[in-house]
Amino acid sequence: MNAYESSCMQEATGETLRPGGFKLTEQAVNFCALKARTRVLDLGCGMGATASYLHERHAINVVGIDPSSKLLNIAKAKNPFATFVLGNGESLPFKNKHFECVFAECTLSLMHDLHVSLKEVYRVLDKGGWFVITDVYAKNPEAISVMDNFSINSCMRGIHHLPSLQEELVKIGFDIILLEDCSQFLKELMVKIIFSHGSMGAFWSKTIEDELPQTCCHFQENIKQCKPGYFILIAKKGEK
Repeated sequence: MNAYESSCMQEATGETLRPGGFKLTEQAVNFCALKARTRVLDLGCGMGATASYLHERHAINVVGIDPSSKLLNIAKAKNPFATFVLGNGESLPFKNKHFECVFAECTLSLMHDLHVSLKEVYRVLDKGGWFVITDVYAKNPEAISVMDNFSINSCMRGIHHLPSLQEELVKIGFDIILLEDCSQFLKELMVKIIFSHGSMGAFWSKTIEDELPQTCCHFQENIKQCKPGYFILIAKKGEK
């Protein structure tokens, strides 16, 4: 079940399909000093919201990739100026050193093989290229393993153990330049969802309709055990 194709999820998160909207996107543009015509890959581009934002606000050239043909069709219709490709992070169909920046906004947690995806990002980035990550992490990482029991395709299922992610990035050859906790954006989204649906459990039941009610209940309970937070991490491709 792909939660991001659900109208319920789209209604809660808006066109960006993530907490915080474009606030962290803009922060990253400024931090990395991205200029017009910078070559950017949007990894897990969804409906093309980031591509539209970067093009309209900063004249940045964006290529989006996503495994959902349903979301890509929306992205292509809304953004005829950009290029969108059906694919996944484990096998990026681009040449080495092709991009100057890669955005992965609440999408790394959706990768089936995180290690392979990170290596692919490193490969397609030019030397000195930027890697912008925003995503969920577990403040109680001991509870992460229980999320493997679910087949629901949601960032919460792939919630990060942040120290392990940092270690993996460094091993591959990235230098971590910025790491900030942005959990307030996740809290704001959860308050909005609870106000609209009554509870997070009710929200997940509507979002993942193909699952049994008890599955949704267990999913939400396990999320609570992880104590989710939200972060932005900006890394730079080293000379390795």
